[in-house]
Amino acid sequence: MKALFFIPRMALFILCIFALSGCGGDPKATEGSAADTYTKGIACLKGDGVPRNEQEAVLLFSEAAKGGHPAAMYELSTCYLYGTGVNQDASAAYSWIKKASDAGDAKATAYLGLFLLQGIGTSANPTEAISLLQQASSAGNEHAMAILANCYEIGAGIPADIGSTLKWHQKAADKGVPVSQYFVGRCYAKGLAGVEKNPKLSVEWYQKAADNGSVEALGKLGACYILGSGVEKNIHQGVELLHMSAKNGDGDAMHNLGVCYERGIGVKTDLAEAVNWYKAGANNGSPSAMYNFGICLSAGNGVEKNAEEAQQWFQQAADGGIEQARQKLK
Repeated sequence: MKALFFIPRMALFILCIFALSGCGGDPKATEGSAADTYTKGIACLKGDGVPRNEQEAVLLFSEAAKGGHPAAMYELSTCYLYGTGVNQDASAAYSWIKKASDAGDAKATAYLGLFLLQGIGTSANPTEAISLLQQASSAGNEHAMAILANCYEIGAGIPADIGSTLKWHQKAADKGVPVSQYFVGRCYAKGLAGVEKNPKLSVEWYQKAADNGSVEALGKLGACYILGSGVEKNIHQGVELLHMSAKNGDGDAMHNLGVCYERGIGVKTDLAEAVNWYKAGANNGSPSAMYNFGICLSAGNGVEKNAEEAQQWFQQAADGGIEQARQKLK
C-alpha cells in the first residue's frame, strides 16, 4: 500500500543556492546611480515591468558593480556561476563574490564560504571556509548560520555534529532564513536532531518557511493539511498547496500528488495522472516517487508495463534510502 508521507531530506547540502532575485543585499545600500542601475538590472533579470533580458541584466549589474554596489556584485557573481546572460565562468564568479563580501554584503560573505569550501573558481580551503562561516555566524550573519549548519550536518570541512546543526539552523530560522525554518519544521515533524515530535510546531515552522518562499515547505504544509497533522484537516486546501509546490519543482509534492490521484484523495481517481506525477517526482529527485513509478511500471498500472525500466527506478529509489525498493531489486 502506497502512503502519503514526508520524504527525509536531512542529508542534502546547500550547494551554492543563489537566488537570482535581488536578495543579495539592500539595493539602497549604495545611493545614487549605481543603486538605480542595480534596480534596473533586477527588473531585466526577472522581467518585472520590462521584457526579461538576461544579457542586459548582466550589463547593468556590471555597471552598478563597478560603481561600488555590493548587491550588484553578488548578482553578477551568480550570473557568472550559472551562465545567466553571460558565459559561465567560475573564476569570475569567485572574483565578484569576494568583492561583494569585501564591500560588506552579508550574503556574499556567507556564500564565499561555500566557494572556498568547494573550490569554486579558486583553490579549495575548507579550514578558511569554516573559519569564515563561524566568524560570520557569531557576528549575526544568518546566511552564514544556515550554511554552517549544513556543514555540521554532513561533516563538510568540520566533524558532523547534529547538535550544532540544530543550533545554527534554529538561530538562522529565528532570523527568517527559509531553508532553516524548513529544517526546524522537519525536526518537529519527525522528532529529529533531539527535538521532541510536535506536529503543531512543525506546521508553524513550515508556514513561516513557505511564507518566505520555500517550495519544499509549501509541499509539506499541503501534506499536513491532507493528513490533519498539526492542523485541522482540509484535504482541498492540502491538494491546492501540493499543486502549487509541484508546479514550482518540488519532487516530494509531485510524489504526494501522485498518491492523491492514485487513491482519489481530494481529486478524482486517475491512474494515468498519478503516473505522470510519479514520473515527474522521480525526475525531480524524490526517492518515493522513484519507487512508486517503478511499481507502476512493473505492474503496468496507468502505464505500459516495463520491468527493465522499473528495476532502474527501484535501484535509484534504493540509493535514495527506500527500503521497499531494495526488496524489489533482483
